[in-house]
Amino acid sequence: MRKSLLLLVVLLFVGSFASAQVANNTQLVGTVTDPSGGVVSGAKITATNTGTQVQYEGTTNAEGYYTIPFVAPGTYDITVEQAGFAKTVSKGAIVILNQSARTDITLKVGDVASVVQVTADTPALSTDDALIGDTVERAKVENLPINTRRVMDLATTASNVIIGPKTSFTGVPPGANYIGAGTREVANSLTLDGITIMNSLISSSPVTPNPDAISAVQVQSGNYTAQYGAYMGIHINSDTKSGTNSIHGTVYDYIQNDYFNAKPWLAAKGLRTPFMRFNQFGGVVSGPVVIPFLYNGRDKTFFMGSYEGLRQYQQISSVTTVPTLKMRTGDFS
Repeated sequence: MRKSLLLLVVLLFVGSFASAQVANNTQLVGTVTDPSGGVVSGAKITATNTGTQVQYEGTTNAEGYYTIPFVAPGTYDITVEQAGFAKTVSKGAIVILNQSARTDITLKVGDVASVVQVTADTPALSTDDALIGDTVERAKVENLPINTRRVMDLATTASNVIIGPKTSFTGVPPGANYIGAGTREVANSLTLDGITIMNSLISSSPVTPNPDAISAVQVQSGNYTAQYGAYMGIHINSDTKSGTNSIHGTVYDYIQNDYFNAKPWLAAKGLRTPFMRFNQFGGVVSGPVVIPFLYNGRDKTFFMGSYEGLRQYQQISSVTTVPTLKMRTGDFS
């Protein structure tokens, strides 16, 4: 019974990992040529994610072209093998969410046992699709200041996106919405890992993912693929992080407290600073799925868990005007 339960947990992790890869258009593409510039067909392509060691495979066609769809964003080592040529490894290819990352490789004649390494230092150019948009990558998500930690607000770093005036987390319906590329809020799409997180009334979303669990926020303004065809405006997608072979985690608590606040300048003399307790706290942990003596998920199965809580207690001071004693008797002179 215990083994069956543990196996079920493993299957759930595997299923969630697999489904997360389908909700994007991220792919590796390229052309393999020989030293003379001729195309190489039938070459074996293996792309290895350096963080998880998960491998994706493909083969070049008659034109020497390869495409490996539905890969997870990250950094990849691309290995090319073909009889009569030395094995070539292109290291450090950076793949960005929902983009086609091109890595062209030229093989050298030689023994298959020999290895030629090529290192990439910058993200591959996306020249194989016409997508118009902006991507806020992991380093910016982790380091840019975000008021209230609403990670989708990073979409407003794009020049054509603003927070919609109807945004309200206490309204009906509650949630945030955005205006971009000259379109109204109702024309836009908001997704998390490619899955809609909007209500059905005004294209607003009450979902506020933990920024520490997000790897990228992408704004698509035009020429997007058919999967986004239901909406004619912009598309904002947040992409969650994946676990790797190493354990990673963060813990945080953002605090506001009346002990740190100054007294309002209109407050009466002798009145204490208004009571304030604000804590926005949480954490993220990720890594490989390992069940001792039963399952080792390194290089195969990974997890990522996130939690965020908010506790707020606040006293508000206000200044008002009341009628004088004469006014109360009808004397307004």
